[in-house]
Amino acid sequence: MSRVDARDVLDPDAKTARAFRGRIVGAYRRAGPNAWDDYKFVSEDGGSIDVLPGLKIQLERHGARFRMRREGRVIRVEWEPGPEELKRLRSDDVIARRKAFLARYVEAFDEAQGQAAATIARKLDR
Repeated sequence: MSRVDARDVLDPDAKTARAFRGRIVGAYRRAGPNAWDDYKFVSEDGGSIDVLPGLKIQLERHGARFRMRREGRVIRVEWEPGPEELKRLRSDDVIARRKAFLARYVEAFDEAQGQAAATIARKLDR
């Protein structure tokens, strides 16, 4: 069972570019009673979910998986390609699936840039 520091359980590094279907493959649960306690990943079949565009997500290192917040919980979701996408992929190659997912459904997100832009905009409004 993997543990994650509470400060790192969800560090968005991308955002969704368009809507798609995913399957919840697990959730992160606090390992202790305090807000600063580590989280542990608990595998579960949480069913299918519609993922909306513009959501801040944290990409996992492997596969077409990512973390997102839903109803106050941090969940791990795996992209479910539609029938047409499955035909185009023509294989169960994890690397090809990840590349297709990133190219079609994910765009870069840099929170630091967003914060800098907001600061500049506030100063220009004065």
